Amino acid sequence: MLTPPQLRAIREVVAAGSFRTAARRLGYSPSAVSQQISTLERALGVALFERTPRSVRPTAAGAHLAHRATRLLAELASTEDELRAYGAAERGRLRLGSFWSAGFRLVPAVLTGFLRDRPEVEVRYEEGDPQVTVPAVLEGSLDLAVVFEYGVVPHHWPEELTRTLVLEEPLYVLLPEGHRLAGRAPLRLSDLADERWISYHEDTDAARCLLHICAAGGFRPEVLFRTNDYNLPYELVRRGLGVAVAPELAVPAPTHGVHLTRLTDPAHVRRVHAVHRTTDPNPFLPLALGLLREAAAAVRDSTVRA
Repeated sequence: MLTPPQLRAIREVVAAGSFRTAARRLGYSPSAVSQQISTLERALGVALFERTPRSVRPTAAGAHLAHRATRLLAELASTEDELRAYGAAERGRLRLGSFWSAGFRLVPAVLTGFLRDRPEVEVRYEEGDPQVTVPAVLEGSLDLAVVFEYGVVPHHWPEELTRTLVLEEPLYVLLPEGHRLAGRAPLRLSDLADERWISYHEDTDAARCLLHICAAGGFRPEVLFRTNDYNLPYELVRRGLGVAVAPELAVPAPTHGVHLTRLTDPAHVRRVHAVHRTTDPNPFLPLALGLLREAAAAVRDSTVRA
């Protein structure tokens, strides 16, 4: 196997025309340089120099290797510089996943922050709910995932993951403007028992959360419209087709045609976490987590509702 000292030795010997001059330039003894060349010749099975008592002359193989040595050493130095940049968190890659509403409200600030502060970092983003992104983090195809859990539908997170709380968002009852209960404080959920409800697919945590909340009010909601599109419940409520419960990130600001009433039970929240493998050495995880927290703080400041 060719080594950098051997490549430097043959390059200098060819350039200098002697072992002694090459050794002086390299800071070695002539015997050390001669030994480097001899070891390389034995390993390659080819003579690199024609030796006489007064000089050394490169063979065709020696001249070829000396020519290639300059480029190989330059590429090696460049590779070392690149790897040091990775170690200094100046280059590298971050693969980020998030569910839709956090992807819409939080992730753009993270992507912008990386483009501003770490333009050499390759950032990739994929959208998906926790049942998709958490396994992707565990298997290594994602470095970081923004996930959620409802206060009344807690998750059991794999032990291999480190979880960081990014945001705790309130839940709101969405009523059409002009609804008989719009503006009533406090709002009793039992007063909504006979309403048409808009919710998400039954196998989702959002749908399970609605069932828990309504059960606390003493009734089971009659869900007439189901969707996994976070935009649709708001639009259906705005058109007077029913009522819904939605988390802060899924509600547009400002609201038009919809009255929001915040649920005050401390358990009626959705927690947004960032999860990554505890053993993941990616140096960009702290920066991504910091940018996520900044984005969450900006969302809280801009969307505080009654």
